Amino acid sequence: MNAAHSALRTGTRAEHEALDTLFARFDLAERDSYARFLAAHAECVLPLEAALDAAGAAQLVEDWPERRRGDALLDDLSRLDCMLPVLDQMQVAGTSEIAGTLYVLEGSRLGGRFLARRVPDNLPSNYLDLHQSPDKWRTLLAKLDSLLYQPAELSNAVAVARSVFRRFDAAGRRWLAKE
Repeated sequence: MNAAHSALRTGTRAEHEALDTLFARFDLAERDSYARFLAAHAECVLPLEAALDAAGAAQLVEDWPERRRGDALLDDLSRLDCMLPVLDQMQVAGTSEIAGTLYVLEGSRLGGRFLARRVPDNLPSNYLDLHQSPDKWRTLLAKLDSLLYQPAELSNAVAVARSVFRRFDAAGRRWLAKE
């Protein structure tokens, strides 16, 4: 594990575990609960992807456009006849903010592959099960390590990643309350 990955993983462990516990309360085998799960993700993923685009993430991570999952998420929500949640605009600026945000979004992709197994075949799961070659995660981590070599940049990336986890947590709580 490289230095940036280690710092991001350690620095966000509490938020990550809390988020996993919270989102486990959604029943992905039940249509309405699954739709709320996806809506909670959309509330965060869509504005974050737009913010990363605006911040120039593709200049730092060349394959950023291929990593985006917003279209798959919108397609799944549409197939479930689920209305798009209200989306706040978000801003991401600078290398460390891009890195911290990408760490969370791309890490959620890994977890999504496991969660997709809990979604029945009659429900859409493009967002959770969007295929990506296994080396993409390792490539991203190596890139983050090359970008976050200064302690202040790494520290800021961890703070941003924690903030992104908390944003997902707030969205998850809102959508769980809509039962």
